[in-house]
Formats: sequence, structure tokens, C-alpha cells
Amino acid sequence: MILKATYRHGNVSFKAIVTRLVLRVFFLMSMTGVLNIYSFAQYGGYAGAGVQIGFDATNSSLGNTGTAGWVSDSLQQGKRIYGPTLSSNPYFNPALVASIRDDVHVNLSLFELGFDRQYQSIGAQIPLPPKAGLFIGLIRSGVNDIDSRSLSGYPLGSIQTNELQLQSAFGIRLSERAHAGIGFKINRYDLHEDLKASTSVGVDIGLLFKLTKTGFLAISIQDLLAEHTWNSGDLYNLSQSANRVEQLPTRFKVGYSTLAWDTQIATEYEIRQESSEITIRDIFSSGSSRTQYIEQKETRMTNSQFFRAGLSRSLHASFRLNLGYQHTLGSDYQWATISSGFSIQPPQIESFTIDYAFARNTTSLGSMHIFTLRYIL
Repeated sequence: MILKATYRHGNVSFKAIVTRLVLRVFFLMSMTGVLNIYSFAQYGGYAGAGVQIGFDATNSSLGNTGTAGWVSDSLQQGKRIYGPTLSSNPYFNPALVASIRDDVHVNLSLFELGFDRQYQSIGAQIPLPPKAGLFIGLIRSGVNDIDSRSLSGYPLGSIQTNELQLQSAFGIRLSERAHAGIGFKINRYDLHEDLKASTSVGVDIGLLFKLTKTGFLAISIQDLLAEHTWNSGDLYNLSQSANRVEQLPTRFKVGYSTLAWDTQIATEYEIRQESSEITIRDIFSSGSSRTQYIEQKETRMTNSQFFRAGLSRSLHASFRLNLGYQHTLGSDYQWATISSGFSIQPPQIESFTIDYAFARNTTSLGSMHIFTLRYIL
């Protein structure tokens, strides 16, 4: 005999109460999501920021809380999860690709950023039986129609930047409760036709642990060894110019995801270690007219911290609603952003999903719209 207990308040079940509460939270936070709370002082960004906006609409709408993935892509305790499923992406943690067991998952994303900025991504997750998985992805980012002028102000035409990141990740199931993964990235950045493009390789490593039936803990370290190297000698006709090396920030992340009351919940904490090269010029003057200049360079280390959270709930067999939050705290700036989005799965076509996300940029560059097509082969 199987007994099923259901708490009811009047004639309303506990599940209905939770659904109404989640809907109210989604509505209130989505309405406030048009506001971006930030304060900063001359934040100039960092190397590699152009390819770290995100990878798809699903995770972007959830605040990019993708390190621990999402509870089961298709099954929960032998029963299919109600509504469109969430997509775990190895872009955030290479260990996640080990969860792919049967089908090939393909996604194509377009980011509408404004200000002549371009951002697109494509990726595929491929199972490697019996215990492994492979991920291959590509991100293209750039800025078009940049007005170029001479020192006198005469127009020289338009220029554009182009940044590519080719990704690969390999994950393996060490056991049913522990997955490990390693990823490699090839970064290429073109800034100007008279400036040699920078090419480098970065490494990601990650672990994923299943703590309970619906609880997952993950650790990921990203962009190890990655850097950009520039030499502007050809651009400015300098015969003795030196190389300038800009390291991509190393990112240390820990995340947790679970499924409670039919709602997907995820939190994440990241420390981003950044380095910058500073030029210091000292001027020494004696009693005579002779002045001596001493120039030296030093590398300064700073860090930024990020807290992210995401909620996702299916409201219909073909519709899922997502909400995300991100708070950033740097050495001289801080901001908070809220994102939202949804997933639509056409009836009778479980292999095809359309995702949409609306999010504010992490600086005062307005909002962005993200569209993703997911297909299971």
C-alpha cells in the first residue's frame, strides 16, 4: 500500500501555494530587473572580457550560475521533469560534460548587445560511452564600425575588432557521485589590421559531486595560463617597441544546485584574480638644469568577487520561467544586476527548445537580449 500525504490550506494544496509564491517573486524581481544598481570608478575591464559574457540564453537568464549545472537534464527519480528541461553547459565547468550519456546536444545562440557589438556562440556535447563526454564550442565577439581618425581629427574610415575562442572539454564519470573534467581554449584577438593578432591557450579544470539525489556541489578553475601579447611597433612605426603581456584573469568558482518544490535553485561564488602592468616614472632634478627620468614597470594583483543565484520553474508542459541575480564587488567598483528569461518547447517536439533571456550589462552599456536554439540529435 502506498500512502501519499498532501498538505492543504483550505482547498489549496501546498504545491499550489509554492507555485503562487514563486510566481510573485518572479514578477516582482523581473519588474525591478530593468534597473541596474551599480557604482564604479573608471573601470576599464580586463583581458578576455569580450568572450566571458556567457554562452546561451538559459544560463544568462539565471545569472550565469552554471558551475554546478542543473538537476538532471531529463530524468528525476525515474520520472520526467515537468516542462522544458534546463541545459547544463561545460562552458562554466568542464566536468559537466560527463553527465551526457545518450544523445548529442547542440545549441546556437545570438546575443543582441547594442552599440555595434557582436556576440555569437555555438556548441555541441557528445557522449563518449561508457563513462565520458566531449564538448566543442566556439564564441565570436567583436565591435564593428569604430570611427577612426588622425591626430588632427580627419576621418580615416572605420575599423573593427574580432575575438574568437575555440573551446573543448573532456569529462569523465569517476563514479556515480563524482565527475571530473578538463578543458582547453584557444583565444585569438584581432584589434587592428596593422597590429599582429594575439593567440594563446587557456586551461579549465573542474569537479562535480552529487551530494544527494537532488543536490550537486561543483568546483571550477578557469583560464589558467591564458594571456594576450601585443606589440604596437608596426602600428606606430617604432623599431624598438616592447611586447605588452595582458593575462586573462584566473577564475576560482564554487557552486551548488538543487531541486526543491519543483523549482530549480542554484547559487555560486567566484573570485576573479586580475593582474595589470603599471608603468611608474620618477623624475629627479638636481640644482642644475639636468633632469633624470627613471621608468620602471611592476605588476599589481587585484581581485573581484561575484555572488550569483538563479531560480527556474516550469509553469506549463511547454513553458519554463527563469530568474537570475548577480552581485559584483571589485576593488573600486560594485554593481548588482537581475536577469530573466523563459524556455519554450513546442508540443510533441521534445528534442527542440527555444530559449530567451533579458539581462542588463554589468556596466552602463544598456541591456541585452539573448536567443538560443537547442536541439537533441
